[in-house]
Amino acid sequence: MRIILILLISGYLYPQRNDSQAAFYNVGSKAIIGGVGALINKKPKEKGSKVFFKGMYQGALGGYLTFESKRLVRQFNRTDNYAYLWPSKILNSAGNSIIYNAAANRNFWERWYMDFGFNYLEYDFKREKKLRYRILPFALYGNAYGFATSKLDLKRTLYSGHFIFQRKTFPESRGIKPEGIALHNTIQFKRNINIDIEAVIAHEIIHVYQYTSAFFINAYAKEPIKRLEEKSDFFRKYNKVFYTDLNAPLHQGLYNVQYFFGVDYYDIPQEKEADYYSSNHF
Repeated sequence: MRIILILLISGYLYPQRNDSQAAFYNVGSKAIIGGVGALINKKPKEKGSKVFFKGMYQGALGGYLTFESKRLVRQFNRTDNYAYLWPSKILNSAGNSIIYNAAANRNFWERWYMDFGFNYLEYDFKREKKLRYRILPFALYGNAYGFATSKLDLKRTLYSGHFIFQRKTFPESRGIKPEGIALHNTIQFKRNINIDIEAVIAHEIIHVYQYTSAFFINAYAKEPIKRLEEKSDFFRKYNKVFYTDLNAPLHQGLYNVQYFFGVDYYDIPQEKEADYYSSNHF
């Protein structure tokens, strides 16, 4: 039952047609994520209703910041100005940090994170050792795949805050010949003078944000992870080096569920959202 709930509130199941709907989608879905997560992580003596509403309003705040980060991606697409992308990434990370704190039943300001490729930086105001660095294993695979199949576009990588690769061609998948792909938080685009590269990159950045927005699943699993650390010396050592991005299989799983039920690729809400922010028609 909990898995079904997570799928329903994951924030991918609502296509956007204008900014009002897009704002409602981001704020509303993240409010529910924050509230439900806060209840999952409720301390025994805490009042459930108070915890839930605190998680909801914190999640809503984080959702609004992620919405604004996506609008900056749209401005990048309209202007081809890479100056929009680092502010967008920072705003997106701030929003996701607040959502994560809400779902973990923390105060919104307690813990902040930033990812860059497979690198995961975490700053915790309540910990003695405040700054912590770990590796995201699924993102590491995405980066390795990028280096194995493509050429790193160093300039666009540094300008955007995302690992971006150029590739000669992509294999056809489900009858689609892509001009770009996002594997977790690694972006590849096709080297072709006939495509709008910035529009492709904008589209794929939204897919990266869909991946990062699902970090809340780690907050939902906070207590089981803690128990594993207490019982397993291997897992405790592993957790010092790696931060398992459980959001990666969740993100991909939502695609697979829709494929299973025969949803057309272009009708998948994740694709419609990416199109919304990477199209010049809005």
